[in-house]
Amino acid sequence: MASPETGRRCSSLLSSVAKIVCMDFPWIRLVLMWIVVIVCSLVHQFAPLQDSYLNNSDNVLNAYFAEWSWAWTVIPTAIFVLLTSYVYTLGEVKTVLKHQVRMVVGTVVWGVWVGLFLGVRQWTASCSDRSFGTNSTGCEEAGHRWEGYDISGHTFLLSFCVFFITSELTVLLQWDRVPELLEKAGTRRLGDQQSSDRADEPSQDGTHIREDQAAFSSSLERFYRLTPFVWPLFCLLVVLTLLWMFLLVITALYFHSVGEKLIGLFCGTLSWWLTYEVWYRRAAFPGRPGAGRLGMDGTPPEQIELLAASSPQGH
Repeated sequence: MASPETGRRCSSLLSSVAKIVCMDFPWIRLVLMWIVVIVCSLVHQFAPLQDSYLNNSDNVLNAYFAEWSWAWTVIPTAIFVLLTSYVYTLGEVKTVLKHQVRMVVGTVVWGVWVGLFLGVRQWTASCSDRSFGTNSTGCEEAGHRWEGYDISGHTFLLSFCVFFITSELTVLLQWDRVPELLEKAGTRRLGDQQSSDRADEPSQDGTHIREDQAAFSSSLERFYRLTPFVWPLFCLLVVLTLLWMFLLVITALYFHSVGEKLIGLFCGTLSWWLTYEVWYRRAAFPGRPGAGRLGMDGTPPEQIELLAASSPQGH
């Protein structure tokens, strides 16, 4: 088990770096991404760069990273969410699993959009020589191109991956405050116990409060034990975020038309906004990153207590 001092140092460093990477204002990140893609797309349209290794679709970055970017993103993010949620949910297994639903939703979003993009490309496909009509085989055998409107799947996926990772990493903005939040939550529950003792309320509620006190203590232990493992996962996700941004710039500089890239970027932005800024923010299921008994998603303590009182106990 890592010492409390090691856990505190790691958590303080995590929170400091996370404030730089995630930004407290996600809309700044969104605007910057749109500006970068638009500027690079205009360069490709009006002052195209010379061919290089980077615009070869068989290059290492494209073949092993861009093409598999969702797998590279969702697997370490799922492990990161598993470890962090195990702390801020006080080890409630059902709530930990609920946070993993965001990984499933992200995968469904990815699959639906990719299917739609392929469908649009197929529905709009035609031969560069109109005399071939709908004969795709004859068109290609004659040396012509059979192509349709190719919405940039890379622009969609890379932008969505960046939004996805940075949204999940926001729990680290308050990670160094976890001991303090656990202490405050424990103090509130102890005050509740003293109030119920004075009011001669049934002892069952006192039993639940004592169970919560034990959960707070166990969560503090888990915090110190797991934080050193959260650090390398955080570093990996930051490196992936930077790589996805770099590949997004390469895509904007070398591939697709301006419209195809902007539609892809719009789909990535819309998917993030509808999930993280609308659905997860307004609904308890699956909830925002950090949602739990510690209120690391910004939920007021009073509302947390109401939710805890209305839900069955389970660890």
